[in-house]
Amino acid sequence: MNDLAIISDIHGNLPALEAVLADIKSRGIKNIMCLGDLAGYYCGFNEVIDILRLNNIPTVMGNHDYALSFNFGVIERSKTCTHILKWQLDRCTPENLEYLRGLPLSIDHVFGNRQVKIVHGGLKDNLDEYLFDVDDEYFRSCNFNQDILITGHTHLLSYKSFYSGKIWLNPGSVGQPRDFNNSAAYLIIGEDFLPSFVRVPYDFYKVIHSMQENGFAPYISEGLRTGKKIS
Repeated sequence: MNDLAIISDIHGNLPALEAVLADIKSRGIKNIMCLGDLAGYYCGFNEVIDILRLNNIPTVMGNHDYALSFNFGVIERSKTCTHILKWQLDRCTPENLEYLRGLPLSIDHVFGNRQVKIVHGGLKDNLDEYLFDVDDEYFRSCNFNQDILITGHTHLLSYKSFYSGKIWLNPGSVGQPRDFNNSAAYLIIGEDFLPSFVRVPYDFYKVIHSMQENGFAPYISEGLRTGKKIS
């Protein structure tokens, strides 16, 4: 059984994605899955989508992907995200827009002898539920019968195992880490099903300069340097 790499929340950050994929390749890992949010925030979104699409990497839809492809770029709670997504919608290629519209809300996958479910948000709302913690009651209330749940959306690395044998994981974010570490984050699951969280340095100044060149306010990309959420 080969290792499985999980990436999430790339948000148009092409240099971060390229660095992470190079690191995955250097480890000989061929199995990659993505928890969505290819779009949003940064300027390299078409190139990011191209890479996932042309390499046939299994990917679920994120809330930014949904807003771009089905809601005219609008995320109601964020004027900043809406402004960026509308800019991206004007520039999104027809092939990439069609690709985003076809992404599933969840993927069920067999890894080794374990049943894995991947979603962007959570079990109650696959797109937009922020899961910062889970417990057995959450699994019961959602009729979760698989072994491993992997979620994204929070941009924070998470791992929790249960007496029942169930596991919950979040790989963090490739494109916009929010744990005060500016290195891109992703997750490897090995044969023992124990997670390895990997951090990959990359040239985030390329993204900052690209955002400035396209007229975006500095605060939008400042978090790439600090590893902090946009305030």
